[in-house]
Amino acid sequence: MLVQAAETRFQRGIAALEAGRGIEALALFEAAIELERRLGAGVPQARYMSWYGLTIALEAQRLREGAALCRQAIALEFYNADLCWNYGRVLLAADDRRGAFDAFLKGLKVQKSHAGIQRELSRMGWRRRPVLPFLDRANLLNRMLGKLLHGATPVRGKTARGTA
Repeated sequence: MLVQAAETRFQRGIAALEAGRGIEALALFEAAIELERRLGAGVPQARYMSWYGLTIALEAQRLREGAALCRQAIALEFYNADLCWNYGRVLLAADDRRGAFDAFLKGLKVQKSHAGIQRELSRMGWRRRPVLPFLDRANLLNRMLGKLLHGATPVRGKTARGTA
């Protein structure tokens, strides 16, 4: 059920969040959800819950609550890539890169050209495949070979003995 007053607050919340006014956005998303509840909606719209979850995680540092709201939203509308995008951003804030990556991939399965998800994946960067793909990435042999082949660059001006 679309309640116009709630929708207006929701749209204003998105604009406030994009403008960097997170606390204002938080209040507007909360107001949209509350208006829907007062007017008889048993469950708020998934997108309201998702954006509220994102904002509560980023602005109020309530990461668990924000992630739970985003998961509930995805359960209601698994076909909405924006919800996966929001959930991934909450997981990034919680320093769960693997979970965020999975959420972003799920969103791309729904909408291949989602600009927000593609931007987040680009920011995250891409990891190379392990040198020995049949071993776990964290395996000592993979880590050592990876450093040898790809990236253990010595500190400039230092030799093996530590003097220049």
